[in-house]
Amino acid sequence: MKTITSDMTLKDIVNEAPGAGNIFRELRIDFIHNGDRTLDEVTAEKNLSLENLIYEINELEPVNEDGIDLKYMDEKSVLTYIQRKYHEDLKDELPVLEEYLEHAVKQNKKRQPELEEVEELFKNIKTTFLEHVNNEDNTVFDMIDTYLGAPNSHHFEAVKPHMTSLKSEHENLAKTFYELRALTGDYTLNSGATAELRLVYHRLEKLEKDAFNHFYLENNKLFDGIYEKQKTISDF
Repeated sequence: MKTITSDMTLKDIVNEAPGAGNIFRELRIDFIHNGDRTLDEVTAEKNLSLENLIYEINELEPVNEDGIDLKYMDEKSVLTYIQRKYHEDLKDELPVLEEYLEHAVKQNKKRQPELEEVEELFKNIKTTFLEHVNNEDNTVFDMIDTYLGAPNSHHFEAVKPHMTSLKSEHENLAKTFYELRALTGDYTLNSGATAELRLVYHRLEKLEKDAFNHFYLENNKLFDGIYEKQKTISDF
């Protein structure tokens, strides 16, 4: 892995060390939509220790949690990976997590009335996320596949507005996750929390982690890769 330095952009850091995305997410550093900012810039803005953060990131492995070095994946491989790693799991996880959350809220809302707002935010995430994923699977990813099979301006212009729209949806979903994190105190439980609520908080945080990694891959590996590919062809 290349040594991480203060003048590197957030997206390049996550490309070198995927685990840095989890560090940034917990610090509320937006590496998905503001990935062109440097580490030096964001640490100064948030009054964070640049030296400590660089040290922590340089201790990470250059692979993601699946042991894959994403730097070497082309756009077609990234698209397939997103569908298998994130889309299939989301369609299974969200309805199940909704049931667990509903039950946990009923058990705990007298002691923690904010849980009703947690439930409302989650339902918003669930509805929006499933619509987003279904649109990608049923429409946009087929258009991207067509473009990757035959890169040209016609195919690019057809899919371009869809990529712009999906980026906007990523940003809105990320904001809702930030609200959820703030409302739950970074998914912190009090000592009297039930086992079911502990399970729910654990799964909500995992959902957030997977969502941010998912958004990063689409914005910065898949969509940016398509833009870069289009720049290299003669009829751009």
